[in-house]
Amino acid sequence: MRDDFSGDHRIALVMLGGKIPAIGPRVKVRREAVVIARRYMEKIDRMIAGCRSSSYHILLLRQHNGLYTLRLCGDGMCMEILQDVDELLLWRFRKVLHRGLFILTAFCQGERGLECLAVTEGLGAVIYTPRQSSVS
Repeated sequence: MRDDFSGDHRIALVMLGGKIPAIGPRVKVRREAVVIARRYMEKIDRMIAGCRSSSYHILLLRQHNGLYTLRLCGDGMCMEILQDVDELLLWRFRKVLHRGLFILTAFCQGERGLECLAVTEGLGAVIYTPRQSSVS
């Protein structure tokens, strides 16, 4: 299952409550961010319905341009969740992922700065990956 959620969007990473990382594409238009977040949730729901296992892991793939792609994998199925993640953001994400819990969502520019749709709209998927992520 291949999905291009990131397109030409930048990636945002924030800590919710100081403990839980939320990551996803950062777009200018709120309506587009809502569509992206809903598509994430729909794709993950379909992936979960098609898997017999409840265990998932993050696969990090180096792209030809030196950036990374993040995939969510479980029970022989993989879903591409983010593309064009730079090494610094990847390092930050791996550092805060030590609990294996993160929220996949979308972000937009709100009136008071960056808006995380997991917080403002409840749009995001909570992902728990007990295994260490792997880089290929």
